[in-house]
Amino acid sequence: MILHRNRIGLCLCIAFLGTVASAPSLLACSVPVFRYAMEHWPADHYEAIVFHRGPLSVAQQSMVHDLGPEGKAGLVHANLSLRIVDLDGETTKDVLDFWRQFGTETLPWLVVRYPSAIHLPVNIWSGPLTELAVQQLLDSPTRKEIAHRLGRGESAVWLLLEAGDRSKDEAAAELLKSRLAYLAGVLKLPKLELQDIANGLVSVSDNELRLEFSLLRLSRNDPSEQAFVAMLLGTEADLKESQEPIVFPIFGRGRALYALIGKGINHETIDEGASFLIGRCSCQVKELNPGVDLLFAAKWETGKKKDAASGSNASTLADRAESIPETVTISGSDATAASSRVSPNSSRIPPISGIALVGGFAAVALLAAFAFLSGKK
Repeated sequence: MILHRNRIGLCLCIAFLGTVASAPSLLACSVPVFRYAMEHWPADHYEAIVFHRGPLSVAQQSMVHDLGPEGKAGLVHANLSLRIVDLDGETTKDVLDFWRQFGTETLPWLVVRYPSAIHLPVNIWSGPLTELAVQQLLDSPTRKEIAHRLGRGESAVWLLLEAGDRSKDEAAAELLKSRLAYLAGVLKLPKLELQDIANGLVSVSDNELRLEFSLLRLSRNDPSEQAFVAMLLGTEADLKESQEPIVFPIFGRGRALYALIGKGINHETIDEGASFLIGRCSCQVKELNPGVDLLFAAKWETGKKKDAASGSNASTLADRAESIPETVTISGSDATAASSRVSPNSSRIPPISGIALVGGFAAVALLAAFAFLSGKK
């Protein structure tokens, strides 16, 4: 498990009894991270805010409707929530201050923000409300392809966001392609435990679990991908200024693990990410794992192939997947845990096992209790 630094304080405040009660959910299970994420981690919702004054036209009402749960966003299962703000109505000072930062009188105005759960205080995109803006926000060709690949069972899609420098982009693509092919031959998936299957932690058997990585390239200047590119570049503070190729390992229900930039795209960092993704899920709590959920139009809930308890057949991994292609299944012992070296361009601390985390929580609680009792004397 990898913890973000701004959550460490929260973890240290967990009381001893709470730790004991929650220990089963923190301990490792035999299900690989990528598979557990697909089956059990719902994608965080992005927020679309539409500012306007007075009544909307019929065309504007239609666009706003498309962003809501009863419109296109709901039909395509986009992880997006909608907020409508009439600036002529009752609004708080905070809302008005937020609106004024855009310095425009153009209305209606659309603002897209990251999920509140990931604490990224930046706007992904802001601009006039148009049909094109709505369309690009909800989906794009690259996201369709990623969802298709993850839906058919791939462990992760390694998305290469090109810098626009042909030599740099080709070098990064070749390095990534060759290393992923190598890892597919040497890494091994953990052996699924019968108890985890019985408990519904995974809905596939060992011979249906696949270790497979693929590479997908994306141009920063692709006109149909501008919303997605902005979304990716906002996941970490220094990405927008970078003129280097950037790699995002994407897994589960469209979750970007982290960003590898320029020289950070190397064998060691690729190995770390791959080993983490196919290794045992050491912490089942999504918020205590690395990554940022991206905005996708996909019905990820169809990720379970069958009901683990009854053994009955159900839908395929994702609506986009037509079939699961034949592949060589690699099974065996646990994959090597991710390295303790901090990844580049990241504020994460090294991985911690579930058992070590529980022990740490207990130790902190006991020390707190000791200090309290000492103070009472």
